Amino acid sequence: MKVLQLQNIYFTYSDRLILEDIDLTVENGEILALIGPNGSGKTTLVKLMLGLLKLTQGEILLFGTSVDQFKEWHRVGYVPQRAEINGKFPVTAREVAATGRFGRVGLCHRMGQDDWEAVEEALDMVGLLSLQHQPIVELSGGQQQRVFIARALAGKPDILILDEPQVGLDDRYIHDFYQLLLQLNKEQGITVFIVSHDVGVLGSLANRIACLNRRLICQGSPQEILTAHNLSYIYGNDYSTAVNLG
Repeated sequence: MKVLQLQNIYFTYSDRLILEDIDLTVENGEILALIGPNGSGKTTLVKLMLGLLKLTQGEILLFGTSVDQFKEWHRVGYVPQRAEINGKFPVTAREVAATGRFGRVGLCHRMGQDDWEAVEEALDMVGLLSLQHQPIVELSGGQQQRVFIARALAGKPDILILDEPQVGLDDRYIHDFYQLLLQLNKEQGITVFIVSHDVGVLGSLANRIACLNRRLICQGSPQEILTAHNLSYIYGNDYSTAVNLG
């Protein structure tokens, strides 16, 4: 089953062509990684997939439904590069993670015991259950990012869309985070679409890698894509300093 289909995608902003002629499919149960240099359009593509930006041309399907008409957003978990925290709004880590359940219970309905159990399970997965009642503004940047990962997991999604989620994470947690993605994929069958510069990690994480630089340059298995020749072509001659080769 095709979880995500991008067909003939074009996106223009202020008369500037940002994305051009992109066709990409994400199959059920796979881990697909998107790589590319800064400014290549990766985050823009993610926002189009989530319906946050409007296509100039083409079509995006989520679970067979056009993103413009898609209603089952509880099936999609999203982790941005770094979420903005309003320091004047006193919410706890538990309350932020609980917003990940709203797509299932609805904004106007009270959360039940099952919902709160899902929230606590998600916080436990990211190692923050003991800090669930801590105001999020008092957490470190890495801990805050883990809360937003928990928010995405709390909804029990069928696909996780992650836009460089490792940004801000403590170095000691990054390995555990990638292991968590593998566990969720293998044990729960969650499809993963991840934007990342951690090329060294992606070789053992992803089933398939797609390379973007306005256009889709290439896609294939990690063995096919992560060669010195390809990385040099994608990132330039100093690719070894531009990406984390682990």
